[in-house]
Amino acid sequence: MLEVNDLHVSYGAVNAVRGVSMSASAGRITLVLGSNGAGKTTSLRAIHGLLKARSGSVKLDGKEILGRSAHRQVRQGVVMVPEGRRIFPSLTVEENLRMGAYTVSRPDAQRTVAGIYEKFPILSERRSMPGGLLSGGEQQMLAFGRAMMSQPKVVLLDEPSMGLAPGMVDRVMSRVREMADTGIAVLMVEQNADAALAVADDVVLVQRGEVVWTGTAENAQSDTALVHAFLGEAALA
Repeated sequence: MLEVNDLHVSYGAVNAVRGVSMSASAGRITLVLGSNGAGKTTSLRAIHGLLKARSGSVKLDGKEILGRSAHRQVRQGVVMVPEGRRIFPSLTVEENLRMGAYTVSRPDAQRTVAGIYEKFPILSERRSMPGGLLSGGEQQMLAFGRAMMSQPKVVLLDEPSMGLAPGMVDRVMSRVREMADTGIAVLMVEQNADAALAVADDVVLVQRGEVVWTGTAENAQSDTALVHAFLGEAALA
């Protein structure tokens, strides 16, 4: 379980994140919603050691990890799929996947990549193709697969549907649900509230760097006025 308590992050004199607390449990998707500039991505980056937090606590299975570098966190079981996917466009699909396996043994990597090809058949078909030639949706599947190569306990997802065709969004969200159903804890920032709420278990609503509401996805879906109040009328279809 990942537990974030009273997280504060500043950019100079600007307090971008002010006392954010949230958690992600094994087998569940915690969805972080909020308008642009609410502090969602900043929170994720601070949790994963990509930004320095001013104060707070981030614990993995009860052990403090705040302030540890991203590569150390990957070794401990926390991996991030960043906004924009950030695959290596000149490397093949298989080379991209194996870039995510530096923390596991070669036999484990071989077994894991075989499982990823089974879960994402399109990646198996494209294994020798440069990653940069994949469609946006295929690149997102590749980014998911690369994250899975480290055999994580927790996956942090930053806007996985960004830039995708509408028909691909539901497929990507289904893959996020499948990821959680394997026992991984998923903490997901996503602007497409309608699609994300369909697969999430828990919701954290962030506004101006603060948590303003927490509850189940079911409750959030039934209280659309609440989501509209903070995200605007376009948040839910």
